[in-house]
Amino acid sequence: MSPYRVAINRTTDTIDRRARYFRNLVVAVVAVSLGSLACAALIRRPAALAGLLLLLPLCGLFFFLDAKILHAWRSPILHAWVKKQIDFYAFRDTINAVPKLPKETLGGMLATLPSPPDLAAEQRVSSSTRQGVAAVVTSVQSLQSDAVAWKTAAAAMWSGAVILALATGRWEPLLGLLAPISLPVLAKPLKVRRMKALKAGTLAARAQPDFSYDDYRELVGRLPWSPISESERERFLKSLQDRFSSA
Repeated sequence: MSPYRVAINRTTDTIDRRARYFRNLVVAVVAVSLGSLACAALIRRPAALAGLLLLLPLCGLFFFLDAKILHAWRSPILHAWVKKQIDFYAFRDTINAVPKLPKETLGGMLATLPSPPDLAAEQRVSSSTRQGVAAVVTSVQSLQSDAVAWKTAAAAMWSGAVILALATGRWEPLLGLLAPISLPVLAKPLKVRRMKALKAGTLAARAQPDFSYDDYRELVGRLPWSPISESERERFLKSLQDRFSSA
């Protein structure tokens, strides 16, 4: 089967899977909302409405799982691109022509992939350069997934503290509202490891003789880097350029 056909099938399957997860989220949100309202009406205690706070970590969990689905879709497509089995410029044109796919959802997925200026320029990009670009895509998306996970954990802590305090009628559980303060301390080492992995993956690609820094810079410049700040991005690219110039 053509690599393009495989990529298209994988994309349509992923969109269907994401839609199923979203429908499940809607059902869960409705169930939690109605359950909290019904409980408050039955026991005639407004405190029962605190169950609505569960919607925050519930939605966070959905976004985290959705990020995992996107990672499972993106990884093999990036691998095929690095092997020069497909070109994303042609892939975008082809899959955008499929009428049944939701354009907004598809556009959001394609935005996480490298975006070459034209097909001829992309076909000139070497496999090693593509490997370096793929390392950026993978690291950035991993950092975005991490950020969602930390926010979900914070929401769960806050919700749990408030619900427990209302359920027990005591103030001590509200001390749990301070727990998320520790999350940035835990998040920083993970971000450092992600950045080290990005640097190692990029340097491995750069060590190959057909690596082109100009092509690499052009492609990564078109990618979204958040949650990597602009200053962090520029320091990283500057260090890579210095290594490339001194080679």
